Amino acid sequence: MISRLILKKGALLVNRTDIACYIENNIGKLNYLPYKASLSVAVIFIGSVLLVTKSISAVPMSQDTNESAAVIPVEFNADFIHGGGVDVMRFMHENPVAPGVYDVTVIINGKNRGKHRIRFELSEGESTAEPCFTLEQLDSIGLKIETSDTDLLVNGKAAPKDQCYNLRALIKDSHVNYNSGDLELSLTVPQFNLVHHPRGYIDSSLWDAGGTVGFLDYNSNVYSIFNGRSSSDVGSDNSNSYNSNIGLSAGINLGEWRFRKRLNTTWSNSSGMHTQNLYGYAATDITALKSQLTIGDTNTQGSLFDSYALRGVLLASDTRMLPEGIRNYSPIVRGIAETNARVTVTQRGQIIYETVVTPGAFELTDIGTMSYGGDLQMTITESDGRTRIQRIPFSAPPMLLYQGVSRFDFSAGQLNDSSINHNPAIVQGAYHYGLGNTYTLYGGAQVAENYRSVAIGNAFNTPLGGVSMDITHAKSELAGDRRSSGNSYKIDYSKYVGETDTNLTLAAYRYSSGGYYSFREASLDRYGNSNGIDEIDFRTRNRLSLSVSQRVADNMSVNLNSSLYSYWGNQDASQQYSVGFNHSLRFFSYTVSAIRTSNSSNSSNGDNDREYENSYMLAVSIPIGGSGKNKPLFSSLSTMVSHSEAGDTQLQLTTSGSRGDQNELTYGIGTSYGNRNDASSEQSVIGNMGYQSSVGQLGMTASANNNASRQLSVSASGSLVAHQGGVIAGPRLGDAPFAIINAQGAGGAKVFNGRGAKIDSNGYALVPSLTPYRENTIAIDYKDLPETVDILENHKVVVPRMGAMIPVKMKTMTGNPMMLIVRDENKEFLPIGTDLLDADGVSQSIVGQGGMAFIRGWDPVSQPITATLNGGIDKCVIKPDAKIDTATKTVQIIQLEVICLRR
Repeated sequence: MISRLILKKGALLVNRTDIACYIENNIGKLNYLPYKASLSVAVIFIGSVLLVTKSISAVPMSQDTNESAAVIPVEFNADFIHGGGVDVMRFMHENPVAPGVYDVTVIINGKNRGKHRIRFELSEGESTAEPCFTLEQLDSIGLKIETSDTDLLVNGKAAPKDQCYNLRALIKDSHVNYNSGDLELSLTVPQFNLVHHPRGYIDSSLWDAGGTVGFLDYNSNVYSIFNGRSSSDVGSDNSNSYNSNIGLSAGINLGEWRFRKRLNTTWSNSSGMHTQNLYGYAATDITALKSQLTIGDTNTQGSLFDSYALRGVLLASDTRMLPEGIRNYSPIVRGIAETNARVTVTQRGQIIYETVVTPGAFELTDIGTMSYGGDLQMTITESDGRTRIQRIPFSAPPMLLYQGVSRFDFSAGQLNDSSINHNPAIVQGAYHYGLGNTYTLYGGAQVAENYRSVAIGNAFNTPLGGVSMDITHAKSELAGDRRSSGNSYKIDYSKYVGETDTNLTLAAYRYSSGGYYSFREASLDRYGNSNGIDEIDFRTRNRLSLSVSQRVADNMSVNLNSSLYSYWGNQDASQQYSVGFNHSLRFFSYTVSAIRTSNSSNSSNGDNDREYENSYMLAVSIPIGGSGKNKPLFSSLSTMVSHSEAGDTQLQLTTSGSRGDQNELTYGIGTSYGNRNDASSEQSVIGNMGYQSSVGQLGMTASANNNASRQLSVSASGSLVAHQGGVIAGPRLGDAPFAIINAQGAGGAKVFNGRGAKIDSNGYALVPSLTPYRENTIAIDYKDLPETVDILENHKVVVPRMGAMIPVKMKTMTGNPMMLIVRDENKEFLPIGTDLLDADGVSQSIVGQGGMAFIRGWDPVSQPITATLNGGIDKCVIKPDAKIDTATKTVQIIQLEVICLRR
């Protein structure tokens, strides 16, 4: 067979591969044509050889469609095509695009501007449709024009809002290229017509509030310790320890409003059951102000004044609505566990996060703080009952804003604190404004029943880093008719040194005079349960925190963290220091770290005794085995050695592995040896297992030692969501937006990055943890689907608002795959390129060589198929051949001969 096209004029040779690419690109534009079908038809097409009879040049697919009118039409010689006539009139011109609306990726001057729905219209005298844009669409993709040329129509009337314009008519020297195979629309425009947005900008009109939904989020764990006792101690209350915790978050989305309620319940055999009402609120976006309006239980902003729990109204800027690069500081909590330990994080006495960790260093990045400020306290409870407490400073970073950018918060309500008898009313406000790219001015005030304060500050950028400084003056009315006034001074600093690759993520120093009280401190003094100052003055005098990250080489880094607190009154200062060194080599990696803490404790005589605790750790991790099908049962080997100056030494050896395409099942086993200064040595065996299913996550840890002590924990987390399609179970949602996929017939298909999510038998799947106000790609892995299902839309891009539920409908086609052999009344094959349309006029397939056409789920009795020829002038209806009693059925595809009868 001839493998090249031969031109009558010129010497252009076109490979058969080019024909395949050309046809595939044209087939790909069919919205309802399955991927498998398009590939099959392409294979059918390339079996033919086309001869160009009239042309002196040919234009490749990448050629600008604006120049298509100047391209000399290409005429195909049907004599070189086996199987009868050919209907290739629409392929005579370069890149023929049918009129319609397409979801395309817009690329402007080489930069991706996201997914947009663009209309393609066929102009008079043209053979291919070209994109047209409304003025609103041009603004959303970042193009500006002189509206004086477009705000009036030819007849002088005002243009309607949905008026569609050809880009060339609006912007001179603009070029358009549409790749129908990849659904990419590339625009080239002069730099003058570009709207310069910050990195990561997404137009607010694309933010999706989602649909109506109700859900219940849960996170629970049971942690038990069984201690070995003598027979006389059996039944003692102290023999065993049982602890359980369950956090419930209920939510309803109605319109653009979100209603949330969060409870946390703990139970132990020693203290019984306690339930905390963490918060309940209604919230919505205020898009024009780039802010959130919250009504109910919330927490005030902590950027200027100390944060506190509030029951009332809060209107505050949401930096997540701003382009990337402007983000709130979120603390990362690090620690070291010696056993299968329970880790509890509290903020202002309330549990905000609890989990179980395996031995070794751990890092918590999703603790979900309750506010922008307020120090955290982490309690590590080891399996042998030992506890360690760490205090984590948490405050907002330097408040330097870009020029013209503002940030504000306003709140009114009552203090919501269970430790006081009376919750005073308060009104608070703060405002930040960027006067220049290197200078920001801010200030605020608080007015309450017993309290007044005013603050002013500024932030500026220097060659040495970003600095913010502010002063707060407060007047307080305290218990016993006492009055107090004082000042608080704060300096924040942040710097990244590119030359040395040093990241000084947060350094903060605050000094408060003896007469200064924050609003909560003054309220505790005046309305506290003891109705007076505690024996230990709880007010902070000095606070210093520092975090430095230094990359030594490409595979080597050093981290340094420290904090220092001193207090007014007789409470001693507390200090925390930690340093870590990480090094990754070809066959293994290791970490060396040291932690020093000092805390004060009250003795029986009222004195404060300082206690120092130093600990050191060496951890080595060795990957073993391969990946994919060659993946071994255990893929990682780790060892850890820790020692404290108190004489405690711990040695652990663990191995871990995972199973599943997305590592849904994880597990690990190990052994440890411990030598404590105040007790005998201890040998233990430990194990853990976790499973991320489509309906939630399950976990379990267990350990046993030579002292007859046993530890066991079980955890479960997930969600139940009620939506228009029914009730669905899935992974834990948290406060982030989420999506519900609707792909009918695609049960069993996995969701990429869906944390184990699968499409259920009803065609739905839950996709958690979307990023608000950013583009999120929702994609389905259809490799395990049966041959009776095709997913016509494999992925979609959504931009959710905070807390929104985004319904994502993926078009599917179900039914048996069929290969039709189509003939006309004269038993001749239908021409190559003939469209096959269903009753709604939607293209289902294209006829290839030998009259073959791939189609899915066709019912010959109830679903007529119309074939269009000669550009739609001639039509015929396909019916099964009466002479064929049975269809030839292969393993995967049914082959059926049919006849197309002219109308």
